[in-house]
Amino acid sequence: MQRRKVTFKLYPNAAQSARLEAWTRLHCELYNAALEERIDAWRKAKKSISYYEQQNALPAIKADRPEFVELGSHALQQTLRRLDLAFAAFFRRVKAGQTPGFPRFKSAKRFSGFAYPDPAGWKLMGHGGRGATLRIGSGQGAMSLRARGQHRFGSESKPNDLTLTRRNGQWFVSVTLRVPEEGCARQRTGDARRGVDFGVTDWATFDDGQIIANPRWLREELPKLADLQRQRARKRKGSVRHKRLGANIARLHDRIANMRRDFLHQETSRMVQQCAVLATEELAPKNMSRSARGTEQEPGRLVRQKAGLNREILSAAFGMAHQMLAYKAEEAGTRLHLSDTRPLRPSQRCAACWEIVPKTLADRLHVCPHCGHVMPRDQNSALVVLIDAYNTQDTPGTGVAARPKPLPRQRSKSKSATRETHAITAQAV
Repeated sequence: MQRRKVTFKLYPNAAQSARLEAWTRLHCELYNAALEERIDAWRKAKKSISYYEQQNALPAIKADRPEFVELGSHALQQTLRRLDLAFAAFFRRVKAGQTPGFPRFKSAKRFSGFAYPDPAGWKLMGHGGRGATLRIGSGQGAMSLRARGQHRFGSESKPNDLTLTRRNGQWFVSVTLRVPEEGCARQRTGDARRGVDFGVTDWATFDDGQIIANPRWLREELPKLADLQRQRARKRKGSVRHKRLGANIARLHDRIANMRRDFLHQETSRMVQQCAVLATEELAPKNMSRSARGTEQEPGRLVRQKAGLNREILSAAFGMAHQMLAYKAEEAGTRLHLSDTRPLRPSQRCAACWEIVPKTLADRLHVCPHCGHVMPRDQNSALVVLIDAYNTQDTPGTGVAARPKPLPRQRSKSKSATRETHAITAQAV
């Protein structure tokens, strides 16, 4: 059995929405109380409170506060486990020498929601089509909520756990499904071998010259976003109009994120369905989008230009695209090859003779002084990673490949022999 997560949008009526808000406030209260207990125990007695100690106190809490009963024991336990995971992450960061980030108290409006860790206290019905019905709670306090959304796993998939999330006044439910192996498989329609280079000018460029244009969702909405932010800056903080404009800004960001996610799902699905081998480089968006500001002693150069480039890099969502390609390639039986960028240097390497040709970001055409090979920069990079995939493959088209070993420079061969070998490889691709 495989596990896959799907998300539905909920459509509660006014009374149901008020109850969901009340339940969220109670979960937030429990989270903050458990955090306060841990802090006080350490400050006063140098004692660490464990998750199990706090879990064992839940029956007494429900006896003293009957409103917690209808939330369900499993959901309350999951809220305490959420705090325990926050502390585990805090201690892990301390041990690793990173910024610790001590768990903080949460306000009710910033508490995102609550979860059920197993199929108890809720039931998802009719989720094989375009909609579903979610029933949460038990007895007279149970609610039936209308949900909209669809997935490709069919009605034979079994719900395993559930998370309710509030975002910009709307409710969503994410359900983890237990799916049979055959239910996860994707139908592949082609057996192409393709290299792809992700970028900002064009979102994706393939080794055969095909491109996928960058929709630039954020850039198109920047004027409207800036106007809303200027309007909000002129309002008194905490006023009704300030809050209303903040909600409008959040909805606009949500709209951009939804368009981005939809585009990525469509394009990554098309890639893995058409390809038996798909090669690309392993990108690090966090490193690519580092600030150029520098320090007071050594201020950076072209800071505004780099900030604009960083915004475009993050908007293109290369990291999300790689995550989607990884699991979709496994489902389709496509070999996904991720080249190690540092030793391979696909943007600087010539696909014909394999020599390094230094280029700046402004150089969009690859012109090799060693062999005379001329090709658009991004297409050359895509061809380099595809050749790397061929040089490191064992059996193509049988699952996700691990990171390949660095390629040798092949200095034992003459330039002419190297040029001829790689030219033949490029043509065979």
